[in-house]
Amino acid sequence: MIYLYDEAIVNDLKNSFNPNAVENPVVSVVSPDKVIDIAAQLQNDEITFPIVALTRNDDISIDTNLTNFTRMHKGVAAVIDPKTNNLYYEHAIPLNLEYSLTVLATNTADMDELIRELIFKYTRMYFLTITLPYEGQRKVRFGVTINSDSAIERSSGVVEYLESGQIYQSIIRLKCEGCVYVKYTPVHLKRTAHEIVPAVPTKSK
Repeated sequence: MIYLYDEAIVNDLKNSFNPNAVENPVVSVVSPDKVIDIAAQLQNDEITFPIVALTRNDDISIDTNLTNFTRMHKGVAAVIDPKTNNLYYEHAIPLNLEYSLTVLATNTADMDELIRELIFKYTRMYFLTITLPYEGQRKVRFGVTINSDSAIERSSGVVEYLESGQIYQSIIRLKCEGCVYVKYTPVHLKRTAHEIVPAVPTKSK
């Protein structure tokens, strides 16, 4: 389900740079699963700049500061399916997710303007929402912000572009808060009928 966080960040960036959903936006936003295609597109000159590419860091860890034993192991009653009469217990494990936001441009002016926009966007916690595709069908709200422990990496002329130009690159490190792994365990509810027999009072002597 982590891909849902990827999609939420990418779609939000696309809406920010291309609110009218035009066919050829000024800034191209690339999702994590499409980043690998950039090199091939460069070779064939099928790509336009500037580009904002999102990649998720390989390391994913459990956020031990937010773990809750009951929610992780026993689960919390979350939803009842009236058709099956199942009660679903939600198990949640908080995660530490970090991303790299790479900006590629053919000139420093575009690079500086894009970095400025992104820094203002993520300097304070920026909140997004995903909808879980599981039994609960509930929404998870999470925050994205700049990782203040990492500097903005900038490099010039790292990648040669068609042997005649250069691509300027900057990388902003992002971290997320409120991300979770979620699993549901069903428990079938049984109907129990009780017959209440009123007690007959005894006559006192």
